Amino acid sequence: MTATMAPPPLPSLFHLSWPIFVDLGMHFATIMINTAMVGMISVDAVAELTVGNQVFDLGFILFNFINIGVAVVTAQALGNGNLRMVRRVIHMGLGLNIIWGAAVCLAVFSCSGLIVEAMHVPPEIAGSSVNYMRIISLCFLPEAACLCCAQILRGYGRTRDSMYISMLMNLITMCLNAVFLFGLFGAPRMGVEGVALSTVIGRLACVGIIFKLMLARTRVRIVPRFLFSIKWRILRQIFSVGLPGAGENLSWHLQFMVMTAVVSSLGAVALATHGIYFQMEMLMTIWSISIGTGTEILVAHYAGAMRLKLAYRQLLRSVRIGFIITLAIAATVPLFTGRLFFSCFTDSPEVIALASHIFLLTVVMEPGNVLNIIIINSLRAIGDTKFPVIMAVLSMWGVSVPLGSFLALHCGLGLLGVWIGFCADMWTRGLAMLIRWKTKAWVRHAVAYYRLNFKRA
Repeated sequence: MTATMAPPPLPSLFHLSWPIFVDLGMHFATIMINTAMVGMISVDAVAELTVGNQVFDLGFILFNFINIGVAVVTAQALGNGNLRMVRRVIHMGLGLNIIWGAAVCLAVFSCSGLIVEAMHVPPEIAGSSVNYMRIISLCFLPEAACLCCAQILRGYGRTRDSMYISMLMNLITMCLNAVFLFGLFGAPRMGVEGVALSTVIGRLACVGIIFKLMLARTRVRIVPRFLFSIKWRILRQIFSVGLPGAGENLSWHLQFMVMTAVVSSLGAVALATHGIYFQMEMLMTIWSISIGTGTEILVAHYAGAMRLKLAYRQLLRSVRIGFIITLAIAATVPLFTGRLFFSCFTDSPEVIALASHIFLLTVVMEPGNVLNIIIINSLRAIGDTKFPVIMAVLSMWGVSVPLGSFLALHCGLGLLGVWIGFCADMWTRGLAMLIRWKTKAWVRHAVAYYRLNFKRA
């Protein structure tokens, strides 16, 4: 018989989302702290980090092939009261992340030189960029395990736990950055290589803590032989959610790397500006991501219990909240926060002048991103996974890349043209997602997914 239990009480959207906001802020803070502290040395040092940081983010996306599915299926099984499935998902999630994290680590470490060459990094900073990427690749295995534990905890509605771990991780990273960059306590001055080393040590220090915390919160006993025991039905569920979800993220990241190669051809100043603005753009989207993730947890619970009307209303409410907050934040960028943010990374007048042209675009771009982030998460949570990834491929490679390249290289708009392409893509996909949800075209997918995976005789 299938082990069942009463579904756990659901926290409110606010109680789910604010710890996710802090947690995501801590994740992005790793790169921002590294960039800010290296910016104290030189603008070229900031450029040395740019490609390596994008590979670090790419690793984060690759692990979500599994972890997006782990979080959603855990929440769905809890909403359905299926305790046996919850235990299997946790074991398979951990085992798959161990294998995948080791594979990504080896691939990036071995191919760092090829990646730097393919990204057209200027020769004067290529050597340091390779060294940074090789060292940062060593944190991929502990990062994969940390992300898996955090997603399991989120499926249970325990979003504060991973927040505390992220805060500890970044405190360790920041302290060690100071030691290795400035030679404190007699340590050697290691430059960008020291920044990468501090990131690796921070991940290693926290992976054991979050693993034990996950065990305590879920009360699941880990049986080692089950970690690599494949249950094809559950694996299909994880990948049916995770592969399209992470595939959409991977498509975005790949098109961003292609456009970064375009920016690299514009020179080191454009590349440094692009890298710093990307950090600011990601910081502005944290509210949308946290609300989207909190909504995804609620909608997944509702989908597991087949309460689709509640899921529909929750999504529209979350979109309104995210839209208002993001628009208010984006409106401050051309007024003062844009220059203030850039001043934390560099005092180069060339970089700040180049960035100022993009600040007004931010007000238009970010609200479109809200629709993508929140609605795509909820479509994924109820089993409608193919539409978002199809739209991602069509819009990113049919709108963003050709339009951004044309405006940047042929119309003379440079970096501004690249980001206009990103803006057009965000609104194209965002409006498509909103129409999809409002017309309830996703309902038949939700019903079919429930019947396949949860309906009992």
